[in-house]
Amino acid sequence: MTKKALIIDDNEFVRDTLKNMLEFLGFEVTMAEDGKRGLEIFTSHIISKNFFDVVFVDLIMPGLSGKEVMEELRKIDPNVNALISSGYFNDPMIAEYEKLGFKGILNKPYTLDELKEILQRLNII
Repeated sequence: MTKKALIIDDNEFVRDTLKNMLEFLGFEVTMAEDGKRGLEIFTSHIISKNFFDVVFVDLIMPGLSGKEVMEELRKIDPNVNALISSGYFNDPMIAEYEKLGFKGILNKPYTLDELKEILQRLNII
C-alpha cells in the first residue's frame, strides 16, 4: 500500500523539493501552502478515512505557526506522525519538539538520506 504524506510549508521550493524526495521514496504527496489549508486537507482526509502516514510542518509560516498547526493536528488525531521541518535551529520550540507532539525534526536543508533515516526510525518506511 502506498504511503501518504502531507507537506505544510509556505515556501514553494521547499514543498516541491520535499515532494520530489518523498515521491522517490514511494509516497503519494499532498501539499499545502499554509497552516490553514494544511488543516483543511488533513481534516478532509480524516473524515474520508484516507489517513496520512506522516505530516511535515514548517515551524515559521505566516498566519498559523507550526506550533499552532501542531496543536490543531493533535486535536484531530492525537497520534499524528508530524515532523518539524525548519531552518531555525535556535528556535526554543526545536528543543521542546516532543512536548509539542512532534515525532522528530528535519533541519533545512536536509538530504534524501536524512529524510529516509528519520522515516525509518519512526517505522513509516
